[in-house]
Amino acid sequence: MKHIAFTIAEVLITLGIVGIIAAMTLPALINKTNEYILKQQFKKVYNTLQNAQLRIYADTESYYNCYYYKNTAQTKSSDCRLMGEHLKKILNPAVVCDGSAYAKGCIPKYKGIDTVSIENNPNADVENILRNCGGFSESRILNNATTWVLKDGTIVGWYNYNSVGYGPLIYVDINGNKRPNKWGYDIFPMIWRSDEQRVWLDADGVCLFAQKGGKSSKQMLEDIWN
Repeated sequence: MKHIAFTIAEVLITLGIVGIIAAMTLPALINKTNEYILKQQFKKVYNTLQNAQLRIYADTESYYNCYYYKNTAQTKSSDCRLMGEHLKKILNPAVVCDGSAYAKGCIPKYKGIDTVSIENNPNADVENILRNCGGFSESRILNNATTWVLKDGTIVGWYNYNSVGYGPLIYVDINGNKRPNKWGYDIFPMIWRSDEQRVWLDADGVCLFAQKGGKSSKQMLEDIWN
């Protein structure tokens, strides 16, 4: 009887082709998987914070005056401290850093809007950026901002608004201390908005930024609902 079989050379060539195809497709598959995971984490954090505002309404039958007016850069901030303390009670963070968040280990060494702006555009008017968005400067984030670490590791940082400690702007690191710890990758700035009937977490407006290659908060929010 005549036996038909592959030669060693044919097997090695086939394995080589399979290896090349795997090397070409595996990184894309890994990136797609990581992107899906981050989207789900973003959605979870967004829903957690949004549900906390609904809980505030259930507790008080109103919302606090701490938000940007719908589609404007105007703010109400008279109740920001009260809102922050109420949210803290609801979310019950595992760790709270009222300043010196980096030194105390609440956060890794994040870049600020000043550093990122220069990286994105060497000609950026940093002085003007800090005049409008100083609470998200690298120094303020690392040394001054109130920061919470939730029990699942999520980091919520507050824009230091008029030295109150809380304000209508926040940022969230959706996977906590895990890398990449980059704006537009796993860190996203967000805004509390209101039409004076309800308060919601928005992803479009002032002081929102992302590092090169990252997604804006608005893009991320659109992605999770598509």
